[in-house]
Amino acid sequence: MRNPTGVLLTFLAIFSSSFSQAKERNPWTHFGLRPLGMGNAYVAIADDYNALFYNPAGLARLDSWDGEFLNPALTVSQKATDLMSDASDLNGIDDTLGLIEENAGENVALSFSLTPHLIFPHFGFGVGLNTTLLSMTFHRDLSVDVKSGIEIIAPISFAMNFLDDRLSLGATLKGRAIGYVDREFSMEDLEALGSSDDTAGGEEAQELSDFIIGGYGAGVDFGLLFTPSKVMEPTLGVSITDLGGTHFTEAKVGSDEPLGKPPVVLPSVNVGLSLKPFTWGSSYLRTAVDMHSINQPYSFSQKLQLGVEYGLGQFLKIQGGLYKGYFTSGIQLDAGIVNLKIVTYAEELGTVAGYQASRRYALQLKLLL
Repeated sequence: MRNPTGVLLTFLAIFSSSFSQAKERNPWTHFGLRPLGMGNAYVAIADDYNALFYNPAGLARLDSWDGEFLNPALTVSQKATDLMSDASDLNGIDDTLGLIEENAGENVALSFSLTPHLIFPHFGFGVGLNTTLLSMTFHRDLSVDVKSGIEIIAPISFAMNFLDDRLSLGATLKGRAIGYVDREFSMEDLEALGSSDDTAGGEEAQELSDFIIGGYGAGVDFGLLFTPSKVMEPTLGVSITDLGGTHFTEAKVGSDEPLGKPPVVLPSVNVGLSLKPFTWGSSYLRTAVDMHSINQPYSFSQKLQLGVEYGLGQFLKIQGGLYKGYFTSGIQLDAGIVNLKIVTYAEELGTVAGYQASRRYALQLKLLL
């Protein structure tokens, strides 16, 4: 091994959490695994705790209460598993640089989430915690666009029915807290960050904490569901998230040193249609189509989402769909105190669907009520 320090710094670049130059859009909601299995087409369904994040009007249509307090979910990209296998065979700086070259443009991602909640007919509250442990795209010049951190969304929602339960309206007041690093680092930057000296290049040495953006704020969501007929239950869903925009107050380190201020979360208008063409006893088939963030200026190809779900009572649900132009699938098994969800989907890193996909696999296990 000719240059141990070089290998160490290169691995710091590899295993730093980062986005590619074509970054993932900030999500308009805390993604749930069941909705993602259905292509994230969920605005007109919202019949479980995901209503807290997708469409609060769905709480008005619940038949009973539900609570989960320990339901961890782990998401990993396909390229991450490939990279871990390849990295175990590295021997020196040349092998490391070769691995980066081979994976240039590929995305590596690893994240953890938790969604404790308690919901009742017409009312509910919960917490959506998303932690980006690793999200990275290789660059041939060894620069690293770093973005990693944590986001917490804490909604309190209320909903009511009208017009003989055909119309449901709901609203959410939610707190948001966010802290993350978002900056491009060169190899020189990484060397300076890894230095034990007080200064680097005659300037005061910087630490990773110097680049943290963090803050907290409050937002409002509004939701609507309208089902004109009980035959096949055709349903129109509308949700407006972060009504008027959610602004952040800067967080501080210690007593007086503020972090960078996060950007405003813009309002998102989301529309969906769902239909239940088949019902037989406890079995059903449900279809859905959504248009997300129709008020925001990005490609139509990423706004259209399609989904389908087959259910056998509460015990088994099988999902499929099309999310950002890529297929999704999922399965959910519910045996009372144990609930298992497995989903695969793909995030689009480019500006249009079909350009640069990052295939993801997610598993969620409910361990207690």
